[in-house]
Amino acid sequence: MSTVQPVRVSFGVLRNNRRLLVFPLLSGAALALISGGVAVLAFLRDWAEPSPSTFDVISIGVGYLLLGFALTLSSAAMICAVDGVLRGEPARIGVNYRRALRHWRRLLAWSLLNTTVLLLIRQLERIPVVGWITDELFSAGWAVATYLALPAMMIDGLGVTEGTRRSARMLRETFSRQVYGSLWIALPMVLSVVIGFVAFMLGVESNSVGPAIAGGLIAALILVCALLVGATVSGIFRTMLYRDASTAA
Repeated sequence: MSTVQPVRVSFGVLRNNRRLLVFPLLSGAALALISGGVAVLAFLRDWAEPSPSTFDVISIGVGYLLLGFALTLSSAAMICAVDGVLRGEPARIGVNYRRALRHWRRLLAWSLLNTTVLLLIRQLERIPVVGWITDELFSAGWAVATYLALPAMMIDGLGVTEGTRRSARMLRETFSRQVYGSLWIALPMVLSVVIGFVAFMLGVESNSVGPAIAGGLIAALILVCALLVGATVSGIFRTMLYRDASTAA
């Protein structure tokens, strides 16, 4: 199968089910709220007591945990919604969040595992000279190997361990489609960023405040829309890829 066709189908699914855009939108809102809350709390603690304390470490850890769980929950709910859409069901936001929340223990365990592994990988940056390259390679390897773990947990009801194993077993069959699919999805986003940058620069080059502000707003709007569509299509593609791979197996 052409690597372009699944991406086209993913865009088609989004075109016919625009409610799916709500899931990455809520994910972004959770990211902003939790990150902002942790930042404000850290600022207030730093203002009251400049030296780091145990409370600061605990609050940051809890913030990471909440953020990881919120993002995982939104991804899981979207996978449930896409799976339902592909089976002919309407994309209902609340229903699919409730469906995902029924597996909250599994999602919490997965977010803990994923966050812990990524934090450990980040420590590789401490290695002189090759630290940054090693960090990026291991991060990419973990992301590719576990790409289908969450769909396996949500669609087939597997546990964290078995879902991760199934994702790794499917890697040989799905690796090329993962890579090329991600590149095709990223291409419109890159073009959108370029268009937004051009609009912003045209506004700045006008040497007038009004066009400069308008160019900046247009660039920001294009960037937000591109990120929203890209995240949604990526979630659709991920779910479709798992369904195809599990059917072939």
